[in-house]
Amino acid sequence: MPLERMFDKQPKQFEIFQRLMGYIMIAVMLLIYYFTSPNAHNQLYVPIFILFIFLISPRLSRWLEYQYGSVVRKSVYFLIDIVVIATALAAVHLSLVITFILLFVAIYLAVNHKISMMIGSLALLISIFVFYFNIIFIFGFDDYFQQTSIELTVLSFMGLIIFINISNYYQKRRMKRVDLQRQNYFNEMNRYIQLSNQLSRYAPLQLWQSIMRGETEAKLEYKRKKITVFFSDIQGFTELSETLIPDDLAFVLNDYLSHMTEIAKQYGATIDKFMGDAILIFFGDPESQGVEQDAKNCLDMALAMRQQMKFLRARWEKMGYAPLHIRMGISTGYCHVGNYGAVHRMTYTIVGRDANLAARLQSAAEIDEILISDDTYKLVKSCYLCAPKEPMELKGIQDAVKTWQVMEKYSNIQNENEQWFDYEYKGFHLVLDMQEVQNFEYIELINVLESMIKRIQAQEQLTNTHGVAKLRLEDEVISFEKTLDLSDEK
Repeated sequence: MPLERMFDKQPKQFEIFQRLMGYIMIAVMLLIYYFTSPNAHNQLYVPIFILFIFLISPRLSRWLEYQYGSVVRKSVYFLIDIVVIATALAAVHLSLVITFILLFVAIYLAVNHKISMMIGSLALLISIFVFYFNIIFIFGFDDYFQQTSIELTVLSFMGLIIFINISNYYQKRRMKRVDLQRQNYFNEMNRYIQLSNQLSRYAPLQLWQSIMRGETEAKLEYKRKKITVFFSDIQGFTELSETLIPDDLAFVLNDYLSHMTEIAKQYGATIDKFMGDAILIFFGDPESQGVEQDAKNCLDMALAMRQQMKFLRARWEKMGYAPLHIRMGISTGYCHVGNYGAVHRMTYTIVGRDANLAARLQSAAEIDEILISDDTYKLVKSCYLCAPKEPMELKGIQDAVKTWQVMEKYSNIQNENEQWFDYEYKGFHLVLDMQEVQNFEYIELINVLESMIKRIQAQEQLTNTHGVAKLRLEDEVISFEKTLDLSDEK
């Protein structure tokens, strides 16, 4: 409907309609005053003046908006409205009802348009000047503050009610539309975030965050950087895949990759890709803590993965799967890292000798072994116990490669709050991962450990220092009597 379309217009367009409505009501009141009041003269010129102001309003509005902005435009138009109101008050000789209504409209416009105190004071001075100018030169000094006729009173109040209600209705409708748009924007933003989160799973987390912050652009480019490369796979996984149904194979693989990915995330690694059961990870781009610290973070991650693999292997064996072991290779050196591919389809990866070297070290590693290159060893030797290996001839690498096997990390202080324990001694093997235990399970674990302690103490009481079971007292007496009988017979 035309009326609804009018209320759906932008605030600037409605402001023009509102001004037209107010000017028409003022002009009608002045015409009625001219024909009903005996002291009226020259009031017919005011509607012409109002019409002239309204005709030049659109062009003046555009010019003010372009030159000075919306705040100045609103202030200038408020001053124009005050001039029109002051002229109308002078024309009706401050007729009581009309004066009250026009002053109320002036205050309403000031509040509605958020007019500043300075502009309000200026408007007051201008209105006084315009009022006395019209009195002196146009309308004369007749009787003021006269009672308003019934016709003008009814028309004035009807005009005020219509003006205020239409303005309020537009404001409410506008606020409703703004709330609806805000809700739509909120829903679209949530949808955008959900889509972004889903797409982020196909790219390294650090790269996705860098793109979302505007620090990186998705374009074909690369840079040369010294990074630490990690490569791992599961020994015997290919043979296992031939014996398992697809559902079981998918469960084992996803279980393994999800745990390894979580560990890599904790150490700030950039996960390049998954290739079946193989994982390619690197440290040093797009975020880096320095070449040495990146290498140490990589070794900490590898040790944590090896430890986690023990828990997974124990769980998989209980489920009936074959025991699986992990092999890992680490190398540090200069590689080209960046976006490769085509404009419409690219991948963020690394290219270089050390990426190939890490893969070859992984292939040469024994089960549950971490092999590192000599360059990596030089960066981490002060913090990790490493055993030298014989130089290896690796495929794709020209010279023999000196490698080191990572044994463990040096630790002078025992951490009382460590999250996992792995202790193995003759006939005893304790593996405890506190991250996998819920709070309500602590009591049960304590009961199990206390039962184990009591059983060990009981075993200690039943055996002597040589590990031979002790006899009861009556057994010792019987044994002593048999010994005496045998000696007597002899």
